[in-house]
Amino acid sequence: MRPTVVSVALLLFLVLLVPALPAQDADKPAASPPKPSRWESNLSGGWVSNGRIGLVKSFWWHPFRKVVALGLSFDYVYEAVPLSVDIALNAPTPVVIPFVCAGAGGSLTGSSLTFYGGGLKIRLTKKFGLIAEFRKYRYDHDSSGNPPVEETVNADYIGAGIAWIY
Repeated sequence: MRPTVVSVALLLFLVLLVPALPAQDADKPAASPPKPSRWESNLSGGWVSNGRIGLVKSFWWHPFRKVVALGLSFDYVYEAVPLSVDIALNAPTPVVIPFVCAGAGGSLTGSSLTFYGGGLKIRLTKKFGLIAEFRKYRYDHDSSGNPPVEETVNADYIGAGIAWIY
């Protein structure tokens, strides 16, 4: 089994495990009702340095006061559409929210993908906002030679889109 597949499986397991853990703040009494989970969904489109038009669809869960986010994303930045497990750190500001993120994943074709990046989210209303982001991708790609050779490709993504906060 490839090391990246094992890493992705471990990250996916952790993402699924964290919501099951009880979340309590040290400064609050244990009898207070738990706060509802905070979810976010982003969709952005933009330019990829490999000449493609890219799309990124992300789903985020904020377990710790909207600063730390765990998520899944579908990143159409090359021929395959990989699923990646992600983590992000957000500045706890009310309107303009800078963030950094990173993730790792793979696709059904067996290629692996890692990325890191960041950007800005701008809240327009309580539940809706805009997002602008930059991501630096590294992924495996099979060349069209005979025999095909797997090569590692680096690509930059610059995109903008919408964010739903619920």
